[in-house]
Amino acid sequence: MGVSNIKVDTLQLAETPVTVKFNFKIASFENADIVYFNPMLGEGLIKNPFYAAERIYPVEMPYTSDYSYTLRMQIPMGYKVDELPKSIRSILNEKEALFEYSVNTDANTILLKCKLQINAANFGPQDYKVLRDFYASIVKKQAEQIVFKKNN
Repeated sequence: MGVSNIKVDTLQLAETPVTVKFNFKIASFENADIVYFNPMLGEGLIKNPFYAAERIYPVEMPYTSDYSYTLRMQIPMGYKVDELPKSIRSILNEKEALFEYSVNTDANTILLKCKLQINAANFGPQDYKVLRDFYASIVKKQAEQIVFKKNN
């Protein structure tokens, strides 16, 4: 995979989200009939941070967070999208957390938007299972792949 044109925006503005933009080329598209591609490019959660089956103490996170990831990708020449992950929107306890995963395509572009917003830093032990399931669904969704097939 080759990366070029790396740009980091708004690094000097402390109250503004940092934006990183770059172009990349993936070598695996060059001769394959079917290509499985994870659009998160390693930015997604790999494992659930809440791995214990039960918890008797509260969960205390160090801070709230608002993480957004956007991928705009040209469909490689000679390929078509065969399968896309489904879009979802999950809310935890009405407003304590939000997860949105939206993927759309047109004739030659794929647009993925993924947002994880944690609005609460403390969760009681009674919320642990719901929190654990919420994160499990995020890990599962972010591992889904786009399937490309070579045009005949």
